[in-house]
Amino acid sequence: MNMDDKVTSPLGTESASLKKRTLVRFLRYHTRYAASILLAMACALVVAVCNLGYFQILADTIDALTVVGGNTFEEAVSITYFQRKGIFAFEGFEMSLLDARAALQAVLWLLAALLVLVFIKGVFVYGNDYLMARVSHKLAFRLRNSLYQRLVSAPLETLRNERTGDLVARVTDDVRVWQSVVAAMANIIHAVAQVSVFVAAMLITSFKLSVFVLLILPLLAYLITSIGKRIRGASTEIQQRNADIYSQLKETLFGIKIIKSFTSEQVEIKRFRAINWSQYCSAIRRARFAALLPPTIEWLGAVGIAAVFGVACWQVIIGQLSTGWFIGYIAMVSWMFKPIKTIGNVNTALQQGLASAERIFYLLDFEVSGNHSPGAIELQDVRGAVRFQNVSFSYPHNLTERATIENVSFEAKPGEVIALVGPSGSGKTTLLNLLLRFYEGDSGAILIDDVLISEVTLASLRQNIALVPQDTFLFDGTILENIGYGCPGATREAIISAAKKANAHDFITKMPDGYASAIGEAGVKLSGGEQQRISIARAILKDAPILILDEATSSLDTHSEALIQKSLANLMAGRTNFIIAHRLSTVVKADKILVIQDGEILETGTHETLLSKGGLYQKLFSTFLAENDESGIEHRTQGFRRSLRSNQNAR
Repeated sequence: MNMDDKVTSPLGTESASLKKRTLVRFLRYHTRYAASILLAMACALVVAVCNLGYFQILADTIDALTVVGGNTFEEAVSITYFQRKGIFAFEGFEMSLLDARAALQAVLWLLAALLVLVFIKGVFVYGNDYLMARVSHKLAFRLRNSLYQRLVSAPLETLRNERTGDLVARVTDDVRVWQSVVAAMANIIHAVAQVSVFVAAMLITSFKLSVFVLLILPLLAYLITSIGKRIRGASTEIQQRNADIYSQLKETLFGIKIIKSFTSEQVEIKRFRAINWSQYCSAIRRARFAALLPPTIEWLGAVGIAAVFGVACWQVIIGQLSTGWFIGYIAMVSWMFKPIKTIGNVNTALQQGLASAERIFYLLDFEVSGNHSPGAIELQDVRGAVRFQNVSFSYPHNLTERATIENVSFEAKPGEVIALVGPSGSGKTTLLNLLLRFYEGDSGAILIDDVLISEVTLASLRQNIALVPQDTFLFDGTILENIGYGCPGATREAIISAAKKANAHDFITKMPDGYASAIGEAGVKLSGGEQQRISIARAILKDAPILILDEATSSLDTHSEALIQKSLANLMAGRTNFIIAHRLSTVVKADKILVIQDGEILETGTHETLLSKGGLYQKLFSTFLAENDESGIEHRTQGFRRSLRSNQNAR
């Protein structure tokens, strides 16, 4: 499909409208820096006037030399600088030279004037470049903060539909491209100011000669715009391919064990090579368009200069133009096409920036999770009573026709232990994600202490719920920082107390730096059991009235699980607890067990009552017994029960 097809087709019209909105939004995003940009433009205008001064002095000096060259100075010789004729007539400055010594002094004064112009120009070039560099860094700082805030605040439902690599590319690569465009604006401001000043001076000097130059400018503008559109399209493709590369790298680094265990290195190498080839093809296409612009501008400039040269020669011959201004005018025309080439090159960068801006705006338009309505209330003094009433939910891109959660109702009293069991994918984790409002239910109601969670602020809701997830996540920092993560104001003593309750204090104190020990990215320097106890200590320190344990021991071996049980008992005491577990040894003493399948609660009751029913729970437990040592299960269950009872009594 060519460019014309895109404009005439409905899809192309929509695309053109999107590009127009992006351009308007892109320009509007710089309004807070308008003062700095205007000041940079003023600096560029002074620089352009200084450049014009060069050519004015050059032309007048050549004319003066034709007068004084070989002159015997039998009588005073007059030379004039900065004289203008025509509409904007100016008499200029006349100097009377009595001898060759006076002529030499005049030339030396002109050289001094040129040095002053160079100094003035340098000061204002610095001002222009510094101002635009500062704007570019401020803009990048603001963009990254806004993008990160939007990412952190976006609903999980939104984020789960995006590729991590693509999001990373938008925050890093696309912001960097936009920043480079703003930095390059210093050059384009220079160029526009210089072209404007030079065109005005050329029109004043010789309107006829200037017509030949002005006739070329519309053609140059068309070429710059036309090629720029193709560069922008290729730039969008490049940024998308960069996102593919980021995603591939992320998957490789996180799944390197799987790749190696299946000896799939060559498969992944071929996949990466294909993605990299697509990026290369897009980059070459953009490079081809970008490389075409400078020689085209230069050739058209040469045509214009040749035409002007011929006409200017004729005007010198017939006496309408002096020799000095003939040379100065040709120099101005040649010099003017240099900034036009700069404008063309910066337009290439601008099109890349607009492509990146479109991707950045997509991320900035993510909705923010949470109830920000004026009527939202703070959830306070929570006892821990939780009630689900006919709750249903489906993921937006659910591949099946069944709802993920369908018409679920149950109640948890303060201090109860509610266990959720069922086959993988039955909806257990999703159900508790609705309690945390990671997702909003499609219908029904969820209440805490008879207050609808949809009517409370998201922050106050989550402050009253502690989560120990299946996949323990620790941040790249110290043990002290990770335990205190959920309570920024916690004292060192409170953190150590939480670690002791989580049975983590002993192994922490044996580490070289104790609580100041760095644990590496995602806690790689700790074992699975140690990571889990740090996670439990973090939840203990939060001291929330409601606790969610999402298969907290599923990834641990039997020995490590036994070490965690006492920590969990310390954590669960005195709270309303929701436990998701495949290892049924951790749920047999729950106050209530919910057996879930295909998003529905099939059975409800205690361990004994559910076994007596002979339903799905009895089948799951029989399978579990067959896969594990029954005596060991009973031993761990009794120990867990004693720990939980003693802690509840202490509370």
